Parts: sequence; structure tokens; C-alpha cells
Amino acid sequence: MTSAMSPLAREELLALGFAEVGEGVTVSRRAVFHAISGKLGAGTRIDDFAVLTGHIETGSKVHISPFCFLGGTGGAIVLDDGVGFSTHCSVFTKSDDYQQPGDGPRDKVCGDVRIGKHTIFGSQCVVLPGAEVGEGCSIGIGCVVKDAVAAGSRLVSMGIRSVNLP
Repeated sequence: MTSAMSPLAREELLALGFAEVGEGVTVSRRAVFHAISGKLGAGTRIDDFAVLTGHIETGSKVHISPFCFLGGTGGAIVLDDGVGFSTHCSVFTKSDDYQQPGDGPRDKVCGDVRIGKHTIFGSQCVVLPGAEVGEGCSIGIGCVVKDAVAAGSRLVSMGIRSVNLP
């Protein structure tokens, strides 16, 4: 009999939909998975109350902290070796198109997300569809990431300000 607090077993993760699960993967039973595919690299850790959906691939020693959301339903999320997300980070591969004028349902913006090796994210960061973050980056608390971020970048949030959109 499995304890309610023991991590998910390799066989359970494969049954959820992952094609590959590396050695030493630790996934909380309190994490939530929906329509999942992809792979978990060796030593990956997924903590309580993380929510993962769609296609997600991790390299080795990736850490997804509590209350993170990874939504790979509009493309793939690829996290290279050593990527770390602090609490409450969100990664989206599909989002409403906020540039679209008018009322009613909005079109969707979709795109793969790739995070380079040994990149870390402070709490409450948001990564938008199509983002590509280079190797060895440090992304500060509350940053919103879209498009490309050069390898070795250090980003911080500069607070709230009003902007005019085209």
C-alpha cells in the first residue's frame, strides 16, 4: 500500500501520460495533471499544488515549486537542465489575443516556450506564448516574459505603469 504522502511512482507518472520518466524524479501527490504528455528528466521535482497540462518536457534537475501553473496546450513547454521556478509562476503556450479589437470571444495566441539551462525564476513570474529564454538567466520576482531573452540576462520588474497599446 502506498502512503498518501509518498511521491508518485514512475509507473503512475507514465500512466498519467508522460512518455519518459528519468531516475530520481520526485512528484507530489498533491500536484495536478490534466491531458499531460512529454517527459520528466532525471532528478526533476514537482511540488504540492503545481498544475501541469498539455505537452511539457523537462531536462534533468528541474524544480517546479508549489502553486506553479504550466499550460502546454497551445504548444510545447521545454525546460532544459537545472531550470527552477519559485512559487506562483505561470507558463502559457496559449492566451487570448489582447491586441484584438471589439467585443466577443477573442482569437488565441499560441506558441512553444523554451527555457534554457540553469535559468531561474522568482515568484509570480509569467511566461507568455512564444517566449524563448536563454541559458543561465535570472528572472526577478513578478516579471512578465515574452519573446526572446538573451543568455545570461538578469531581469527585474520595474513596477506598474500605464501604457498605450497600438
